[in-house]
Amino acid sequence: MIDPLRLLTGLVRIPSLSGGEGAAADFLLRTLRTFCDVELGPGGAVVGVLRRGKGPTLLLTGHLDTVPPGDEAAWSAPPFSGEVRAGRLYGRGAVDMKGAIAAQVAGAARALAEVRGTLLFAYVTHEETAEGAVLGKILDRIPKPDLVILGEPTDLRLGIGHRGRAVLVVEARGRTAHASMPELGDNAIQRLMTALPRLLSLPLPRDPMLGRGTITPVSVSASPGGPVVPDRCTLLLDRRLVRGERPDSVLSLYKELDLGVQVKIAREELPAYTGEVLEVEEFFPAWLMDPQDPWVVRAQAALGNVPLKVWRFSTDGVESCGRRGIPTVGYGPGDERLAHQPDEHLPLSDLEAAVAGYRRLITELMRPEAAPKPREARRRRRPRRARSGRRSQ
Repeated sequence: MIDPLRLLTGLVRIPSLSGGEGAAADFLLRTLRTFCDVELGPGGAVVGVLRRGKGPTLLLTGHLDTVPPGDEAAWSAPPFSGEVRAGRLYGRGAVDMKGAIAAQVAGAARALAEVRGTLLFAYVTHEETAEGAVLGKILDRIPKPDLVILGEPTDLRLGIGHRGRAVLVVEARGRTAHASMPELGDNAIQRLMTALPRLLSLPLPRDPMLGRGTITPVSVSASPGGPVVPDRCTLLLDRRLVRGERPDSVLSLYKELDLGVQVKIAREELPAYTGEVLEVEEFFPAWLMDPQDPWVVRAQAALGNVPLKVWRFSTDGVESCGRRGIPTVGYGPGDERLAHQPDEHLPLSDLEAAVAGYRRLITELMRPEAAPKPREARRRRRPRRARSGRRSQ
């Protein structure tokens, strides 16, 4: 039997920042190998499979990477110590989301005798930098799951969706001149500052379940620097999306303004610890499962009719459900508000409850009769289109 606390402690003690997950992947691979077939997949992800005859195909997934700990002086315990104090385990990734990985693996090990069908595991890299990028490559290679369960923190509720995310690059061009004679140049910073109020004041769509879209400046840079009027200024905007928004519809809002700046969706190349380079367009669509979807109803019942929730942040569900339409839910221990914070911690009682929850999910959802019948599956509602709304005050 796999001890979830020992597994979680081991994972937290291994730093696994995005692009540096190799040691954590090796540790988890050796653990999974004790009860299923496992290999390294795209991006250095850990991919496992357990086949037990006919039945549904269920994918348990999560991410190995974490954000940096930040100022370690702000922590009451070293961020990679896995220290247990007053019934809580402290460390970077305890909530987001190594606690859920430990719960999934330990819960699956306890449910082995009841598995009927194909149980898949996918523990990805680079989720914190590009959610869905590695999971998409894995989904291209494995049998299509009937249901995906994300191990993101839900405070032991059942997650059914969230807003999407896009990174927009706004670039203003000007003309250089000596900073002592600014009238001879065209200051790109000033061009961007002129455009920014209108960029931020556009009415954004609202979703009845997910809330309103938002836009937030997150980074700015200018060049060439020194005593020179800058001829280039680049701003990055974090744009939260609602259902129905697409890259072309998002960009068209800004192009119609004719602000004298270029707006495009960011693209990034992310090196994996294996040497593979992931090319990513940073547009991650919103998704939401119908609360009456047969898989949601069954998962909720298996967990004792826990409340449903939508996350504030974004997850790999942008790929499984947002792009591919695969039924997807989320379940995990921990409060999402503690993610990325100093003193991130997980109550041990929540960890054990999540292990039991995953055992019930596997047992109840992997019965052959649990899979929705074709007619029942066709009744799933189509995603609603986004509705325009006034600017949030």
